[in-house]
Amino acid sequence: MLALVGMMKWTAAAAGLLGLAVGAFLGLSHPRFDDMRFRVVAMPDGSSLQVMTREVTKREWKACARAGACEDLTGDILPSEPDKPMTGVNRFDVEAYLAWINAAGGPAFRLPTSEEWKSIAGALPRKEYRKLFDDPRMAWAADYGSMPAISGVIRPSGGFGALPNGISDLAGNVWEWTATCAKDGFDPSRCPAYKVEGQHETALSIFVRDPFSGGCAAGTPPNHVGFRLVSDD
Repeated sequence: MLALVGMMKWTAAAAGLLGLAVGAFLGLSHPRFDDMRFRVVAMPDGSSLQVMTREVTKREWKACARAGACEDLTGDILPSEPDKPMTGVNRFDVEAYLAWINAAGGPAFRLPTSEEWKSIAGALPRKEYRKLFDDPRMAWAADYGSMPAISGVIRPSGGFGALPNGISDLAGNVWEWTATCAKDGFDPSRCPAYKVEGQHETALSIFVRDPFSGGCAAGTPPNHVGFRLVSDD
């Protein structure tokens, strides 16, 4: 009898773990199945976007790496880190993740444009900073040293709060890749640097994973760079 009870407890525990594993797999590999992760946000032109409520996490990146579609940039994830934003990704890394997530079919995911990102973050308070230079030829360096120091500590998703539209962490210290080339008129397939949005806008080379160490094409380097997804579907 005791053996039977023990077996029943083990079976129930295993079923619970299996349920968690399946739920985690669906949530990681197919974020469209998790209706709490996307919110509809109205755009100024009357259209709307499905916007990821927070940035892609380390847990989600790891799922792509385990599938062999993304480079394993996380290594072993500490117990406190799975729900932290995935950072240290360059433009090629992001494209690999998008290709993997879209290969499953269903709604197509992409990066927001710079203008879409600004609309999503429209309620975010913005501070005006004194430019160091007025000469347009020095615009690329006009922000250097003019902004206060920003903490480099990455918080778990949601740690920087949500705007009224339900989108979180736009005020955080992770800047986000956008789909907008930093230079007008460039063929998107040959764009050398893209705009990244956060507490200020800057331009980042497609090769850079750690902007804080250098490699920023224009403006003050961000602490960290990650990304979130949107969908037109």
